[in-house]
Amino acid sequence: MMNQLKLIVFRDLLLATRSGGNWVQGSIFFILFIMLAAFSLGPDQAERGFIAPALVWLAVTFASQLSLGQLFSEDLNDGSLECWVTDNRSLSVYVIGKLFSHWISNFAPILLLSPFAAVMLGADTSSVPILMISLLVGGPAMVLIGAMASALTANLRGAGLLIVLISGPLLASPLIFGVGAVQAGVINSVAMKLLGAISLFSLVLSPVIARLALKIHLE
Repeated sequence: MMNQLKLIVFRDLLLATRSGGNWVQGSIFFILFIMLAAFSLGPDQAERGFIAPALVWLAVTFASQLSLGQLFSEDLNDGSLECWVTDNRSLSVYVIGKLFSHWISNFAPILLLSPFAAVMLGADTSSVPILMISLLVGGPAMVLIGAMASALTANLRGAGLLIVLISGPLLASPLIFGVGAVQAGVINSVAMKLLGAISLFSLVLSPVIARLALKIHLE
């Protein structure tokens, strides 16, 4: 099972490096969002600093969904997924491997850019560590929710907007509690605990739904 997991993770990471920069689309969108937000807010440092965590969380939420449209659809359309199942390999391991490789190649760069984005928007430097912790805790929920929607629409072409429509309402909860955790200013706040609970719930539910959706698409 571990060999299968390593196989799909390494394959996806290799494809990401050869995809001509598709894996950086989310990071580019994130940077542009932050730059436009900084310009639109003007020079009022106090106002910018107050809403900076919310803007960073909003930018991360949108950017994390940008490349999910191709998470499962490419393997489904080119027959790679069918070959994987035909070789008696675990579909659950496939889903987990895809999620992990997507986290590394797409979400991790956005996460690394987040503290610089917060400072650019005028956030208090003391709030940056809490912001990063909240993104680490809530990040899995954003990726997992989007991946669930991606699996449900994997057999549809141009399903990017549909993925956003499906995952959008579900992403409201991690966004609200993520911003609330930063505003609380402490690690053990109620908002941070609820954010962690959402990620744990998504970790259990999303792979199961994604596996069932892909199994139906293959039939």
